[in-house]
Amino acid sequence: MTERWKEGVARRPLLAAIGAVAGIGAISGALYEASGLLNPWRGAYGDLLAGLGNRADAILIGKAVLTENKGLAAKSDAKGLREAIGHRPLAEVLTQDAVQGRIVETQGWVLPETLTRLCALAAQASRG
Repeated sequence: MTERWKEGVARRPLLAAIGAVAGIGAISGALYEASGLLNPWRGAYGDLLAGLGNRADAILIGKAVLTENKGLAAKSDAKGLREAIGHRPLAEVLTQDAVQGRIVETQGWVLPETLTRLCALAAQASRG
């Protein structure tokens, strides 16, 4: 029976198929790792902060928000932010904030409420 199997399966196509599967696996793994490298936000809040873009600007705004709102506990607000954003794009959530009048003024910046909450979280996360 082993000899029949050897006769029915050509070696080169089998090796090519195995190589293709291994190559696809290697490329998939590399892409997965690269996506983590491209996202500057790591840690427990990386999923929330990934849409913010420029890390330094988000932290700068977040520090301003925290300075004006001493009692703000941004880290405990992460659950509320996850529920508010859900699986929607951040741009859609921020537009909805603006349309519904949920706007915050912080040191001359007029920003959607969700954005200020995310920036405050980024500032607190950067502290450690």
